[in-house]
Amino acid sequence: MKRIVTASVLALLALAPAGPARADDGPALMPQVTGRGLVSAYQALHYDPALRLRDGRGAGRHVLWPASWKVCAQSPDAGTPLTDRKVTLVVVKNRESCRP
Repeated sequence: MKRIVTASVLALLALAPAGPARADDGPALMPQVTGRGLVSAYQALHYDPALRLRDGRGAGRHVLWPASWKVCAQSPDAGTPLTDRKVTLVVVKNRESCRP
């Protein structure tokens, strides 16, 4: 039993996000997540609970299964310092195309 618990803890630690992207130890910078799957975007943004999602189809759909969605647009732009900024991702289902 002890080995299973230890292995589980080690597996979770391996999945823990690394520190935020920094330029010269300055504030965290917004990564480029447009075009990625939503799970990958969440990882790049260190699973930020303040992250806002907006349905790219304008239908007000809620994301229940992030693996089924992709990012079409992001705010702020990549490289922008994230100090006190709210992050919004415009998402659509994987089988849908992003509107220009």
